[in-house]
Parts: sequence; C-alpha cells; structure tokens
Amino acid sequence: MSGDNLRPRENEVRDDDGPVIEIEPESNGEEGELPLEEETSPEYSSISESESDDEDSTSIRSTRSFHKDTIEDVFENGRRYCNDTYFMPNDEAEQTRLNIAHQIYLIVLEGELTRVPIPRGRTRILDIGTGPGDWAVEMGERYPDSEIVATDISVFDIGPSSLGLPNVSFQLDDAEAEWTYHEPFDLIHLRSLSGAFRDWGSVYRQAFNHLRPGGYIEVIDADTAADVINFPNIRNSYFSILVAAMQSAAEETGYPRNQDHLRPALLTSVGFTAVNSTDITIPVGVWPEDPRQKTLGKMALISILEGLEAWSLRQLTETGNWTAEEVRALCDKVKGELVKATGMTARVRILTGRRPYAHDFRRGRSDDEMLEEVLARLQMREQKG
Repeated sequence: MSGDNLRPRENEVRDDDGPVIEIEPESNGEEGELPLEEETSPEYSSISESESDDEDSTSIRSTRSFHKDTIEDVFENGRRYCNDTYFMPNDEAEQTRLNIAHQIYLIVLEGELTRVPIPRGRTRILDIGTGPGDWAVEMGERYPDSEIVATDISVFDIGPSSLGLPNVSFQLDDAEAEWTYHEPFDLIHLRSLSGAFRDWGSVYRQAFNHLRPGGYIEVIDADTAADVINFPNIRNSYFSILVAAMQSAAEETGYPRNQDHLRPALLTSVGFTAVNSTDITIPVGVWPEDPRQKTLGKMALISILEGLEAWSLRQLTETGNWTAEEVRALCDKVKGELVKATGMTARVRILTGRRPYAHDFRRGRSDDEMLEEVLARLQMREQKG
C-alpha cells in the first residue's frame, strides 16, 4: 500500500503531492561509554527475565485467563485502565485503535517494521510498551531466529501472550523501574509512548546499558497533544482548545506530552552515536487524490477520531477542572471539525541511535569511517564467495 509519495526528500515540507520526509542533521554523542551489564543466558519459564523475587515484573506466556485473577483493572468513566495512574485505557476500543495505528505505521514505513538494521542469526529485541503486541508479533514472524521480549504495564485481551509464538514472550513490566534483563539486546523499540514516562532520560540511559555494542534504539511517536496535527484555521478551533487542555493536564501530572523526548540531543547525552531524527508528514482525511494516500489518510482520521477520548478523558478529569461529560462534549465538537477539515496532516517522528563499540572510541573513528569499513568487509566477502 506504500507509494512513491512516501519516498524521502531531504529538507522539504509537505506539498500537495503527498507526504515528505524532513531529515534533521545527524548528531553524534560525546565520547564515553556506560558499563554494560554482565551477559548471562536468560531462562524463560513462568517467571520473567528479571529475578524471580522481583514482584514488579511478571512473565506471561499463556492466555489472559492465566492472569485475569491476579491483575485488577480500573474502570473509570466508562473506560478500562490498567492502574490508577496511566492515562491511556486498555479496553477493547483502545485495542482496536492501536491495531489501526499499527497498520498506519506499516504504510508509513513502506511495509517495514523498523528503520534500523537487524543482524542475521540469533538477535534479541525488546519492545517497550507493546500494547496488543502487533509489532512484536510481526517481528517474531519476520525474524524467526530472533528472540522478542515484549513488555507493557498493561495486559490487553488479545496480545503476544495469547498467541504462543515460540520466539515471542510477554512481560508485565514498568520501563521506568530498574531493568534487570540478563542479556543485552540488539534493538530496543518504543512507539507511541508520549506521556508514559516522567523521565525519558532515565529510560534512555537504561536502554543504552542494555544494548549490545552496535545495537540500536528506535523511538517513534506522533502524539496529538504534541502539536503534530495541522489544518487550516487550527488556531481558532475546538481542536486547539483540546490540545491546550491536554498539554496543561500532562504538565500538571508530571508526564509531559510533547516532542522533547524525540530530540537527538537526549540520545547523544547518554552516549548514543549515529543519531538520526526523521519527520514524516502524512495526510489525515480523504482529501488526497492519490488512492493510496487517500487510504492512509482515512485510516489516520479514524485512528485520531477514535483516540480523542482515550487521549484526554482521564487526564482532564483528574485535574478537577473538567467533568467526563464536558470532555466528551468537547471531543464531539473536535470530531465535527476534523471530519470537515481539508488538507489536514499529521507529523510522525522517528528517532534512532546506536550504541558505539568500545574500539570506536579508542580509534577515534567517525561513523562515516566505520560505515566505509563495513562496506569494504562486505565487498571482500562477496569477492571470496
């Protein structure tokens, strides 16, 4: 379903022909390396990779019936939540929206699941905030030799824990707590987690420490509350009122919803190199003439319409300034605006970084020099073959 309109053009903004990728200059981290935890072999059973006495992390390899009695969901204003603090629901409506969002990301990435290279052979991949697990499951299917660990603070009715894939495991875990994985990863993936963490810097530091040298982190986000939506007369709209309310509520609760966690400097500050930030502008609505863009725009519009209440209801009502009825009334007005809007777009940002090898620092080599060496080695292999 991908098309030529999704091919990257550097340093441009979207025009009427469709989405355009804006690529920020690459940033490099400071020369320094955090210690990597000792590598040992993980053991998967009814406990997680974390120590068996760690009550905050539970490995779930069976269906929801296994853990339904041990996990208490919170029902509030007609929505189901995983606990008393996280603002996003985990009910059937939200699961359906996340399924649609996954398909959108597939189109945006032209059928790929990641922008970073995946090593051949046995690899370990960590998917933080997996939700229903669409990404983790598809990664497990595309890379059968890989070992996928999918984590979340919530359990959805249908997810990786219920599919029984031999190379995909699910763990109930909080990424803001201390990570206790026994083996490092080749890729750590985070998607659509704006507003999930108080301290993204801490999450990135732990990710750095749990990557193999040469391993990658990939962060993808497009939070509606982070000023990623644009359409004519947006400043004089109910939508702008809702966005401002969500941003204010997020700041009040201490879980900011902006794009600060997608700044390259945040990755370089903890040691990542080869840091790249890519913006992809996609259509929202059925206004594009190109059939593929129209399909993408329709899916994006549905995802946003279905997500308005989920993104705002709990955070706004917790401030005490809004009732559930007022939030839903505002969401209905916003839906009316968005359905009628022409030329509406949304911006998706992809941030990637690589944990350097220790000898890279010792030799003082640049990323371009390392890339040239890799290409030279590949050419030598081809000649020998």
